Amino acid sequence: MPTQPTSPGVATGSIAAAATTGALVAIGHRLGSVALPFASIGAALVHRTVSAGNASLVIVGVVLHVTSAFLWSIAFVFLVRRARLRDVVAAIVIAVSELLASRVVTFSTGGGVANVLQLGDQIVLALVYALSLVVGMRFAFPLSRNARSGSDVSRM
Repeated sequence: MPTQPTSPGVATGSIAAAATTGALVAIGHRLGSVALPFASIGAALVHRTVSAGNASLVIVGVVLHVTSAFLWSIAFVFLVRRARLRDVVAAIVIAVSELLASRVVTFSTGGGVANVLQLGDQIVLALVYALSLVVGMRFAFPLSRNARSGSDVSRM
């Protein structure tokens, strides 16, 4: 019987960080620079003007984004496991919370990702976040979630 090598927060966080980073890269590409969303995240933390050409802002932004993705994922796992919310409901709660937190950061600091992304892009990012959390939870608990479907497949 295989053991579960990582915690659900790490598995879910890894998938959420990868998915949302990819979404930010795609949105940034459409805006003219893949580094722009990350530079805006970094600029909010260090209180500097956004510059996609500033490598230190981009690195700070990537690290801050990945760190926050893991923290939101841990909150998601808590809602599913301890608060007993359904994974889809918990994912929506976390995605909306992340969207609102991003907007609060922008309004309070004048920087942040909500400063460079239009509301539609922010909503797409929230949807990617919610979907990646649900998918991440499926990877975090593959045996318990897929035990029934695995036995159904073997009958085919």
